[in-house]
Amino acid sequence: VSTQSTGMDMMEDSDLEEKGDTKQMFDDEVMKMMEEVMNDAVINSQPRDETMPFMARYECDEGYVMMKTMRGEMGWCRGDGSMELPRCVPEEDWSEVKFKLVMGDTMKMVDKNGNSFGGIVQAMQVDWNGNSMFTEESWEYACNDGFNDNAAGAICRTQGYRHGMKVEVPKKALKSLLQMAGAQSTDAMMPFGWTEFACEYDDSLANSEHCLATRYDEASEKHGMKAACFAFDVMAVKCFNNADFQVHVDVSFTMRKLTCSAKALKKDMTVDLSNMKLDVTFKIDGEPIETDQISYKKRRGYTAKYSLKKREFECISCEIHAGDMVIAEGEKCR
Repeated sequence: VSTQSTGMDMMEDSDLEEKGDTKQMFDDEVMKMMEEVMNDAVINSQPRDETMPFMARYECDEGYVMMKTMRGEMGWCRGDGSMELPRCVPEEDWSEVKFKLVMGDTMKMVDKNGNSFGGIVQAMQVDWNGNSMFTEESWEYACNDGFNDNAAGAICRTQGYRHGMKVEVPKKALKSLLQMAGAQSTDAMMPFGWTEFACEYDDSLANSEHCLATRYDEASEKHGMKAACFAFDVMAVKCFNNADFQVHVDVSFTMRKLTCSAKALKKDMTVDLSNMKLDVTFKIDGEPIETDQISYKKRRGYTAKYSLKKREFECISCEIHAGDMVIAEGEKCR
């Protein structure tokens, strides 16, 4: 994180020449990959400049080490003209922010395989040798003042997820946290290390120039009690891979009933489709059919009575429409 006062990354723009050049390694295969992942609207919104690829691999001059992006040695251009680039610094200026999530089980953020996808955030900034830079206790809590979802994503990307969102800590988890910290109430002072952590984009790591954070003691010194954080202000996140609204469809049928089982998710949270004005069309071998009234139940999805006894067919399919737009479809064949 490039910080407002002391911060997680101490490098300033004016220091770039002193800290070594990054060599841009153009790669046609990488450029092709980037074009495939970029949104078509972004790619077509402005003329293509062949001298500036969408993505390139970088390497550092001898004697310098790299502060990497979420794609390692890769840097890229965004649709708004901004860039996310790795940076080269001497070993003594290199740092990395490590995160871990605790109390995920108490917050009911553990999947069926026992993997945590959320929890209370603990942070530790280490130097090139892996030593904590600010405290002998190593791991520190962070205050959620100024915290945003893009910064939550930066934390979650260190845990193997693509995105994240800030969440409030449930009372049960907060009570356990207070016991660990030796505090007596939710308005007790906590030993915070960081505050005001925010990122401008949702594709960064904490050491990005597009992320900011402040050491808690410096914020307190500068702003006094206005910067005070309490136990209920502790930073927590939920991590997920799909940020967009998505609908997954499974089709099944008997001789008397057709089922279009639809599961809608956004940020890995289930969305009840009954609250949306959607239309469902069943098809046999690609041709729409007229069925009895289609009903919806959250667990089963959309069902309709229809006799298949006298029909010869190969496949049953369904489409879910929002107005004229098909938002999901599925098919099952014999």
